[in-house]
Amino acid sequence: MPLSMMKSGIHAAVLLSVCLAGRTVWSEEVQLTVQDVPQPLAAAVKQLETREGWGITYEEPPDRPAPKGSITLTYDVTDATRTDARLQEEVLTRLLAQQDGKEAPRFRLVQAGGLWHVTPKQGSPLEIPITLARQERPLGELLRLLCVEVSKQSGTQVELGSTAGLPLESRVTLEAVTREPARAVLARLLNSSRQRAAWTLRTQGAERKYVLSAHRIFRLTGGTLGPAPSK
Repeated sequence: MPLSMMKSGIHAAVLLSVCLAGRTVWSEEVQLTVQDVPQPLAAAVKQLETREGWGITYEEPPDRPAPKGSITLTYDVTDATRTDARLQEEVLTRLLAQQDGKEAPRFRLVQAGGLWHVTPKQGSPLEIPITLARQERPLGELLRLLCVEVSKQSGTQVELGSTAGLPLESRVTLEAVTREPARAVLARLLNSSRQRAAWTLRTQGAERKYVLSAHRIFRLTGGTLGPAPSK
């Protein structure tokens, strides 16, 4: 999505100052808007990530993508509550609730591996348990290996797509995995003390294969990224 669209889709409607314990706290009312776009939930998730720095993944349903639509959501945030997992969960839950009653795939919110996951209720290939031996390889090789293993175990083709901002040549140690959901393994591979990353999983082509695209999490409005939500 173009940067100009993301900036125009989200704006601060009101700034309020209140006194709390002798100091001024700024509360910002944010209106998040996506209008008449394909896969509006995916677009709204991306806007939340780039505005607030929240780690959110989006996994597309296997049968069909969401139809074109619009979403408007208003919420209040401060510098303190921005990093609060309770606010993140509340905002994302309200966002998903807008899909109820519409002719659109149904989603659920899952918290795992320090990330929020917007994933279809009917399941995702990344829920498949996988088993991998302990190994040290470049990150790019491990990501492709994970896609191969998910494809084998799920019977659905999963390919690695774009990897914006990720150090694919950096060597990473993957500890042995025994029948653990691929989503949890992927979250560990992509997130460490030095970096935070999320992904999208989308269907592509007539054969309905999946493409896994991963990216660094950047908060475009400035400031530091919020910490991962506690388990």
